Amino acid sequence: MDNSAHTSTQHNKKAQNLLLYGVAGVGKSHTISKIVGNNEQFVERIVFHPDYLNTDFVGQIMPTMKDNQIVYDFKAGSFTKILKKAINDPSNHYYLVIEEINRGNAPAIFGEIFQLLDRNENGESSYRIAHEMIAKAVFDDENQPIYIPKNLTILATMNTADQNVFTLDTAFQRRWTMRMIENNIQQCHYKDNLILDTGITWERFNTVINDFILQTNKDSLSSEDKRLGAYFVRQDELKLPENTDNGIAFAEKVIKYLWDDVFKFNKYVLFDNQFNALDNVLSDFKNKTEFHRFSIFNEVIRNQLKQG
Repeated sequence: MDNSAHTSTQHNKKAQNLLLYGVAGVGKSHTISKIVGNNEQFVERIVFHPDYLNTDFVGQIMPTMKDNQIVYDFKAGSFTKILKKAINDPSNHYYLVIEEINRGNAPAIFGEIFQLLDRNENGESSYRIAHEMIAKAVFDDENQPIYIPKNLTILATMNTADQNVFTLDTAFQRRWTMRMIENNIQQCHYKDNLILDTGITWERFNTVINDFILQTNKDSLSSEDKRLGAYFVRQDELKLPENTDNGIAFAEKVIKYLWDDVFKFNKYVLFDNQFNALDNVLSDFKNKTEFHRFSIFNEVIRNQLKQG
């Protein structure tokens, strides 16, 4: 996509703060990719994590060498970089993409930028703040008030299974347009692909396991967040590898998740009680063939899978 195409299709797009949330593997990042398009020059991508700081987001004074002398200059962070691009190029729409926003302390990372998230009907910040370093970097005038322009959208993703990492308080959340991405296996274009040589489709497995998760954990507030997303595994990970010496991707991703996370405290409602360790489960799954791979599960689950 060239600049002219980007301008013609997105010049009139209204900026917003959009937070996409849902279970793991539901397609949040894919949805963002469809929104922002293919031209990465208009996008700044970051991932929040526990060690990500306000200085990473906004910027900080850093020592550098100039003419054999140490000088201290402001090094812009991701927010400041994309803000400068958007303000200097009002004919194009820009995006700041924040993956896993709740895996970092979002209110602390945003700091005073939090005030700018309130937007007016045009998509521009309702308020301005004073920030000398950002103002100097963006406007070359440290006295210029800072604001988010109407051509800068902030997109974020949140895995609901990780809500306990860092909590997004109500004041922070209400400044975003929240959109749940539905976990719909029917929308997965490879739902009818078989899992390895088992004769069971990804749709059947996904449906049986997710229904079972909801049924057995109905008294748990987080049960729906533990479900397998429609895209929890890639299409190529459903295939049986020619060489299984390095493991089987489906088992390492799906079976391990069910053992270590979803049924961590009540494993034998899903798994056969002959297994007492994950390595035994993965080994049994790998060394057997066809539907017998699912002998790792108890009879209830095996019967439900067969019914499909």
